[in-house]
Amino acid sequence: MLKVFHFSNKPPFPLRDGGCIAISSILKSLLSAPNVEVTHFTLSTHKHSFNIEHYPESWIKRMKIDSSRIDTKTNLLDAIIHLIKNKSYNVTRFYDKKVAAKIKLELDKGEYNIAILESIYLLPYLQLFKDKGIKVIARTHNVEYQIWSSMSENTNSFIKKWYFQKLAKQLMKFEIQELSKVNGIISITEEDAKFFQQFEPEVMTTAIPTAVKTNFPEADYSKSDFYFLGAMDWKPNQEGIQWMTEKVIPEGLKGTKFYVGGKSLKKEDLHHPSVENCGEIKNAIDFITNHGICIIPMQSGSGLKIKLLENMAMGKPIVTTTEGVRGVNITHNKEVLIADDPNEFRELMYKLHLDEKLRKKLGTQSKLYIRNNYSEEKITRRLLAFLKDI
Repeated sequence: MLKVFHFSNKPPFPLRDGGCIAISSILKSLLSAPNVEVTHFTLSTHKHSFNIEHYPESWIKRMKIDSSRIDTKTNLLDAIIHLIKNKSYNVTRFYDKKVAAKIKLELDKGEYNIAILESIYLLPYLQLFKDKGIKVIARTHNVEYQIWSSMSENTNSFIKKWYFQKLAKQLMKFEIQELSKVNGIISITEEDAKFFQQFEPEVMTTAIPTAVKTNFPEADYSKSDFYFLGAMDWKPNQEGIQWMTEKVIPEGLKGTKFYVGGKSLKKEDLHHPSVENCGEIKNAIDFITNHGICIIPMQSGSGLKIKLLENMAMGKPIVTTTEGVRGVNITHNKEVLIADDPNEFRELMYKLHLDEKLRKKLGTQSKLYIRNNYSEEKITRRLLAFLKDI
């Protein structure tokens, strides 16, 4: 019997953003595997509060679930102190002595073989598991420093550029230093796995993408409006929508609209003549189904864009950027349309808006690609094989 302690920096449910989906994906794989016993422990924050009622009833019956409240709100004084000390404030916000004590109590009770830590932000708790002789796997959703590095390149503010570069350097130092101490690394993309392998050649590293549900009905390709759905408390999403409204459609759209929805999106946050601010969305599947063309305007980030996989799985036609397809081996004009220049991006939007046959072609190819590469069965097999080799 393999006993796994699964530790996440936020609850997977409700499925409010890509991170939640990625966490729920690996949990689903663990729960579907024979001879695997799972304890799931999650942090509960102001952005992502834990509520066991949001978890599927069948999951509650099949694993032990616990949580601990932690204050991750940004404190200006603490941020300045960490800046002076040249330590990553991004990371230390997720460490709390009370949380560590609660985890230690659980580890004292059970004889765990493996611990899976979701994201580098949980590595400050690493020694708790090492002291018990538990093998630790770090699951890296992104190369975190790259997010801040790319944001520094995309801002015109000198102060922001300097600050983002500083955060990026601090995170890179922490990632390289702490990941050398784990037993295994699971990256979501091959690109990220190669990055970590160059610094951590002694640590077993693999790329296992997020599994995606594939049994969706065929999309309605007669719909030709545009939409974006993403967590708007994540800076790369904010940056992408700003790029859309200021660079791609500054004068608006003719004959159609751009519907934007997502976690933490407030009515006062977005005003544009061609943009319909839909605020927080209660049902993501309904929102996606009710609209036509998916827009993924990412300018920065790292790792895999879960929103890309989700929309591909639903057979939606997509216009995106090079950053939007990072980590996914898909081709322009086969599964999606790709452009980085604002004018070219706008031209592709109109091209897809006017061509139903092209919408259907792209959507059909996208759905087939996901079925062949990201099915839950395939991802589960790869995960179990890696756990056995650790």
